[in-house]
Amino acid sequence: MASPRPSPPPPRLPALLVRELGPFVLLLCACGAAVREPPSPAPPTAPAAVTSADAAVPDTLASFDTLAARGASLAPGMREAARKEGADAAVDLVKADTRDACVRVAFVATAPVTAKLVDHAGNVLAASDAPATDGVLGAKGPVCIRKGDVVRAQADAAGVHVRWVAWEAP
Repeated sequence: MASPRPSPPPPRLPALLVRELGPFVLLLCACGAAVREPPSPAPPTAPAAVTSADAAVPDTLASFDTLAARGASLAPGMREAARKEGADAAVDLVKADTRDACVRVAFVATAPVTAKLVDHAGNVLAASDAPATDGVLGAKGPVCIRKGDVVRAQADAAGVHVRWVAWEAP
């Protein structure tokens, strides 16, 4: 009597298919390893120090805290970038050192002024419509500058003290 024939071995993947799948599997592993959390953002920095051109600023000006408290409604989603004070000279508010920057700026003044935001070349980025003792520049949308540029605040009246608070898009 004849012995039963052994069953054929299970089919094996052809060597060619294994060679083609190997690099694909390695690629998938490498892509999975590359997917990770982005580096954590830089720790928040304190707003730039308050600078004053004159120590004898009248008490009639709203405080920086009062002005900054308006940020939630004036600049939602933006972070406070600077609190500055000045009189006749232009005041550097935000420098775009590492990337483009978009800002909104609120101001209060001791007398009506026409407030302006200008870039490093003196080009007007935003201006108040009429002289006022307080207002917002960039109210219809943030004012943006390119990397390496600066936003400066200017008031057109001489001898008027102005407080500026700037908010920058994150």
